[in-house]
Amino acid sequence: MKPKYSEFYDFGGAIVATTLASTPDMWEKYIADKEFDKAHNYQWALCYGDYGDITFPVIYHQEKYNYVKKARDVINPGFIHLLLISDRFKNLLEENGITGWQTYPIELYDRKGNLVEGYNGFTIIGRAGDMLTFDSPPEEFGYSPKSKGYYFNVDLWDGTDIFHVRPNFILITSRLAELLIKHKISGVSIARLTDYGDWKKDKRIL
Repeated sequence: MKPKYSEFYDFGGAIVATTLASTPDMWEKYIADKEFDKAHNYQWALCYGDYGDITFPVIYHQEKYNYVKKARDVINPGFIHLLLISDRFKNLLEENGITGWQTYPIELYDRKGNLVEGYNGFTIIGRAGDMLTFDSPPEEFGYSPKSKGYYFNVDLWDGTDIFHVRPNFILITSRLAELLIKHKISGVSIARLTDYGDWKKDKRIL
């Protein structure tokens, strides 16, 4: 039996003003040098696992205009999926057999140059083809016929708990969503796929 779309959630790092935010030094260098294709390829490789000749550990620094000292379980620069996760979150994923991800070594520094320990680069290696749009949604989405929304071909989903849907969506299963809520993993935003675009229900920030 195919899973229902209501069993999947959009996943991302919460963009909130109360958490430390960071970006990789190399990505910042590419942007400063106006090498935008290299910047795009670099972030894509870290996000989705084609590391190529990237040098590890990847060096991250707290963003210039981010003055927050507190780091949550998920650290997000706010505009790209270059997510960092805490050891606490990583352990939760491992202990529960969550699939579709891997980590890479990093060094994270705050604005004063102090090493922030206990964080890992987060790469999504699960896959599910392309995100599609609809004008007439499936009945389970609960939209009116004039509403638009998103879905994906579940036949192309590799069965992982966290996975990339092109061009730039990260989705998770309800099993992982329930773990995030139960264990109060902070710095995360999730939205049930069938609610995506319904601004009364859309995002839940943890």
